[in-house]
Amino acid sequence: MKNTTLIVFAIIWIFFLVILISALTDLFQDNIFQSYKLVVGFGFIAVTGLIRMANKKLITPNKA
Repeated sequence: MKNTTLIVFAIIWIFFLVILISALTDLFQDNIFQSYKLVVGFGFIAVTGLIRMANKKLITPNKA
């Protein structure tokens, strides 16, 4: 279960990384993310932080 969740997180992060690269470079014509570079950048940082917190909770067991 943990491995599957970590793989899903990795796929989501790679997807957002591709969107970030697409927004910051001019690889594609008529790119819808081109005009929202700042929003995409902040979104990538937010998603990375959320995945990092979830990853920490999955890896470290609860010490209760």
